[in-house]
Amino acid sequence: MNRSTYNWIGSTIQCRHCCERVTQVENDFLCTSCHQLTQLFPNGETNRRRRGHAFVAASMLKTIPALYATENIPCEVKTLYAHYFYGGHDWYIAELDPETGRAFSCCPCHPGEWGYVNLVEMEATVGAWSVIERDLHFVPTSLQEQGIA
Repeated sequence: MNRSTYNWIGSTIQCRHCCERVTQVENDFLCTSCHQLTQLFPNGETNRRRRGHAFVAASMLKTIPALYATENIPCEVKTLYAHYFYGGHDWYIAELDPETGRAFSCCPCHPGEWGYVNLVEMEATVGAWSVIERDLHFVPTSLQEQGIA
């Protein structure tokens, strides 16, 4: 190990949740994204065990723009960063407030309908036999590239 690597390891701390090495750590040795997740879900995700994966990933909090950050961009070309689905319903997330879980999304079930959803409430929602899922293989694209617009 060379000296610069040694200095970098010595000056960073490992997040206890995601194991990423960071220089700035919030309370309880968590990186900023993981700390925001614990603020969103203080008691943990309600349906995490049923779903088998995180409803909101820490990487999403870093990449999805804040609310109203893309309001000057036409809806057809806005980048969609996450896809949630349940039965015949889909939600494509374009903007997110990491403090409250409120997100600006498109619902193609009703063409052209954009609105606000609360991801914390969506995570706790239970249908007849299943829960709302996050598409783990979704790649950020626009509505036009998805073929929805």
